[in-house]
Amino acid sequence: MGLEAGCEYNEKEEEDESTNVQMQLPESDMGVRLYQEWPPAKIRNFQRLLLGWYEKNRRELPWRNRPTPYRVWVSEIMLQQTQVRTVLPYYERFMRRFPDVSALAGSSEEEVLKFWAGLGYYSRARNLHRAARRIVRDYGGRFPNNFEEILLLPGIGRYTAGAIHSIAFNKPQPIVDGNVRRVISRLHGIEKGAPEDFLWEQAAAWVPTDCPSDFNQAIMELGALLCVPAQPVCLLCPVHLLCEARRKGVQDRIPAPRTSRAAAAVELVMLVLGGKAGILMTTERVTTFIPGKWGLPVRTVELEDSPEAVAAKLARRIYGKPLELRECAPVRHGITYRRIFAHVFHAELDRVVFKLTSSSYRWIDLPDLEGFITSSLFRKALHSALGRSSLSSDV
Repeated sequence: MGLEAGCEYNEKEEEDESTNVQMQLPESDMGVRLYQEWPPAKIRNFQRLLLGWYEKNRRELPWRNRPTPYRVWVSEIMLQQTQVRTVLPYYERFMRRFPDVSALAGSSEEEVLKFWAGLGYYSRARNLHRAARRIVRDYGGRFPNNFEEILLLPGIGRYTAGAIHSIAFNKPQPIVDGNVRRVISRLHGIEKGAPEDFLWEQAAAWVPTDCPSDFNQAIMELGALLCVPAQPVCLLCPVHLLCEARRKGVQDRIPAPRTSRAAAAVELVMLVLGGKAGILMTTERVTTFIPGKWGLPVRTVELEDSPEAVAAKLARRIYGKPLELRECAPVRHGITYRRIFAHVFHAELDRVVFKLTSSSYRWIDLPDLEGFITSSLFRKALHSALGRSSLSSDV
């Protein structure tokens, strides 16, 4: 999307005005209140410089080429906790399968999770599906254009609602994500972490009423390309002369390092039962973090257990008697903060001889497996047991 007609900024510096936009921060350690004052002329200069840079340097991204509310919404949900380069192939594939709200709402959760598999944080996909169904039910399939109504949709918070409202509908809503938070903090030279209220107030003061879509994308783009977390590229920044952190030489200290959640090791056993005639899948789940309704038989390996004993016990429970298992190459996988090590065991079963006695198990033909697998962890286990050609694709 290019700059709107009303979004052309005069290259000449505007005169200062007497009224200031004043933002109040909490009391400092000395008990003195700190204020960040940006006069209107400075804000307009900031907008002009940033938008001029964005027009020349913005990345070509699929949701920018045609920024409908649906396309912007899906992109924003996918980009939560995930980098753009990771999202791109998933986004294109998701859009081909679910080109609009009605297509997404009319699909099953299992199919939605299948096309989300690999992105992680699967609650995002479930909420996306729930919200699509609500849009079809309550709004006839048309995305609501009211900020408060957007905010009520499942999985949408203040930032995402603001992004959709401003980018897709060109409404002057402030947005504060990690990129914007970093840009505001550096421009004001705030080292200890600015309070959320201040960040949102400042974002609201900066966003122009005539071209909020381009401006909000521009400030996020600045944070993504130049004002990056480590080693910001200040010399190429279009607003470096306005940056308090650079003036003080503290840009590398902003933001302060955050402590990340420690990784948790998880050890599993997975059974691949069957072969060319089909694979035994189940809805029995002993873990809550692997997405999807169907999966391979799985058990957790506790500290006192051996993987071989856990696998043998699980196979006997399914088959009714001891089963000869072949141990395959183990697989490693990450889901959010969990680091999974899965022991894979395979046994050939004749689906004609082995009669299913539980509705929670089902034989799935190899060509149909992709419709049931929603986690790349199961895909890795199948590749380990049957070879990479066992699945028709890597969806």
